[in-house]
Amino acid sequence: MTILLEARDVTRSFQVSRGLFAPKRRLHAVNGVSLAVEEGEILAIVGESGCGKSTLARMLLGLLPASSGEIRLGGQDMRAMGRLDIARRVQPVFQDPYSSLNPRRRIAEIVALPMEVQGKADAATCRRAALEMLERVGLPERFAQAYPAQLSGGQRQRVAIARALVMRPELVICDEPTSALDVSVQSQILNLLMDLRRDFGTTFVFISHNLAVVEHIASRVAVMYLGQVVELAETAALFEAPRHPYTQALLASALTPEPGLGIPETGLGLAFPDPLDPPPGCPFHPRCPKRIAPCDSLAPPVIREAGRLVACHFAAQPPGTSVTP
Repeated sequence: MTILLEARDVTRSFQVSRGLFAPKRRLHAVNGVSLAVEEGEILAIVGESGCGKSTLARMLLGLLPASSGEIRLGGQDMRAMGRLDIARRVQPVFQDPYSSLNPRRRIAEIVALPMEVQGKADAATCRRAALEMLERVGLPERFAQAYPAQLSGGQRQRVAIARALVMRPELVICDEPTSALDVSVQSQILNLLMDLRRDFGTTFVFISHNLAVVEHIASRVAVMYLGQVVELAETAALFEAPRHPYTQALLASALTPEPGLGIPETGLGLAFPDPLDPPPGCPFHPRCPKRIAPCDSLAPPVIREAGRLVACHFAAQPPGTSVTP
């Protein structure tokens, strides 16, 4: 497969104030992430809130520069590309469809805006393309003159998807695109994205914390923890046999409709580690039920095999290795 987007050991850090007289501290929101997105696939990035998913999404969109490392789009370093060129090839769909749409503009104007900004078509052509894309996402022409406030949440998200796809970009990055929607509407939006991928050959990066959604839509899944990718695998393989203890805990935390099982217990506790003061060694070791001696002080090895990546000391050990109590 052809690699469309590649992140090479990218990091993003911020200086965080601790008070009026206290010195600032460095927070590593993304810490050494390497990913390759293949043409035509849907790569999902999952993890708890605060793990760095949305920061990474903004970096892949070119909205946030990397502190180190590089991101390449079609083999070209994004730092050497113009903003209009990046916007022509990569488009976002954000979490809240209402806050991402201009409330003072009509729907057809919102969808046509990317074409207008590029300046490569006249007004009539832009409007015609907007109406065609609205029809494609399930919104008839009568919605063209409406304002965002007159639409439901699901309809507004369809508008956001139409705006993202009106110029037929190579890549669309969706940051929690269904989390603000009712469950009954989520499946409609997910099926729409899969149809558009089939019809247009669009590549998607899908940021989410909803594992049921990810299992339904993704080709591959990258699991992030404290700014790092700890496991990467094809969706079926990851859900059938997760190798990293954190991935296993995430899958164990998913609610099941089976009666009598109650609320699942992950064994991870309620507290997420402080990203301003990450633990030494493996960042997951204070919460890990399979911790072994090297985890406390040594960064985990990265195991690559059969299209899979796992960063874990325990996964690298032979079967039967005892865990640290």
